[in-house]
Amino acid sequence: MASTQYDVAVIGAGPGGYVAAIRASQLGAKTAIVEKQYLGGTCLNVGCIPSKAMLHIAELIHTLESAEELGVILGEKPKIDMRKVVAFKDKVVKRMTGGVGVLMKGNNVDVFDGQASVDADHTVTVTKNDGTQQQFSANKIILATGSVPLMPPWPGIDGRNVINSDTCWNLEKVPESIICVGGGIIGFELACMFNAFGSRVTIVEMLPYVLAPVDEEVRKLLVRILSKRGITIVTNAKVESISDESDQKKVTASGEKGEQTFTGEYVLVAVSRRANTTGLENLIEQGLDLDRGRVRVNERMETNLPGIYGIGDLVHGAGLAHVASMEGEVAADNALGHEATMDYNVVPNPIYTFPEVAFVGLTEAQAKEQYPASELRIERFPWTAIGKAVASNETEGFTKVILGKYNEILGAHIIGPDATNLISEFSVAMRGELTGDEIIETIHPHPTLSEGIRESVMAAEGRPVHIPPKQPARAR
Repeated sequence: MASTQYDVAVIGAGPGGYVAAIRASQLGAKTAIVEKQYLGGTCLNVGCIPSKAMLHIAELIHTLESAEELGVILGEKPKIDMRKVVAFKDKVVKRMTGGVGVLMKGNNVDVFDGQASVDADHTVTVTKNDGTQQQFSANKIILATGSVPLMPPWPGIDGRNVINSDTCWNLEKVPESIICVGGGIIGFELACMFNAFGSRVTIVEMLPYVLAPVDEEVRKLLVRILSKRGITIVTNAKVESISDESDQKKVTASGEKGEQTFTGEYVLVAVSRRANTTGLENLIEQGLDLDRGRVRVNERMETNLPGIYGIGDLVHGAGLAHVASMEGEVAADNALGHEATMDYNVVPNPIYTFPEVAFVGLTEAQAKEQYPASELRIERFPWTAIGKAVASNETEGFTKVILGKYNEILGAHIIGPDATNLISEFSVAMRGELTGDEIIETIHPHPTLSEGIRESVMAAEGRPVHIPPKQPARAR
């Protein structure tokens, strides 16, 4: 096998890997990237992008169902042609993954298709689908092999009509009913989607509450909204098995209410994801440090093996595509002698239910654990007081901000329309160490949803304009 020498080799072409490769090339490195399945990784092919394409259609259906009260007469209830939905999703995915290929070519990154195996001496062996192999070496290696759905060892989990967050995108018809096992972010997004498509949805969660990382006030409102739409949410229910009952699937769970059973046409397993260490077996034998199944790295994204870095779902982090991309940039910078460190203090978290949810920084409970109550100002501003939201018939939810002793922004939480975009203003403010004063003193356009950001800070300071104050205004 002929061997080539690269400055940097990236293993995995997801949103962490391909961004790392681009950054390395921008810094002048001769760069290679290896991808076993598809450019763009899980995110572009079976994760972020296909889910948002199909959630867009689901939200459109949800919006049309309430159109008549706005004076739009549609006649029949909207129907879903699942094959056309899937075709649209495939078109979106093809465009996005094709774009990654263009980016690789434009940045002179050599792409190797196949399964990579990596050694501590920086040798990379690529096994192609036809069984042939290529081999090359690199001065620095960035591991970006991502994650795969966690499939617990439940009896029946490998049976018919059991799907997961990687395999639920190509159904030929809308399921009549679906049991979603897992009440986390992925589970809620998919439950929201299938509910809008017309499925009867049941969420089964092992913990006492769903959406563990979300602020309690936001979580309770979202649960109330989705419950009103007909989604059944069951907590304290630990799944024990999946079985067939006639033409239905049966999920058996145990918990504080004893044994419970749930039936549906499909079972969607969305409990978690685990690191994909396929191809890293040699590195692990050679001493690659793991922590609970994930690769341990420092703030420079370095592993314990010299010249080898780890990013994305392979390592302990936020488990978010945009964080993986930043980790890829940090790893590439350090691999090529540029000092960079990863900072997880300001990470925006988007949830694409409808209404959307987004948050950054501390929850109210976390803030109260870390700071004296006398130093905190916590307030929320409702969408019902924002003209643009009322005019758009999108009034469920609020913007909530948590300010500290020096008027610094400790956390922000939004539930409502366009929350996943609006949260970026809070993210920039927190990253730039701005205080609430800077947000208040910044003119926000009217009528827009962004007015709720400024008004929430004003409410926290006891000086809201469009709702009555709940606390004295802060001395200025």
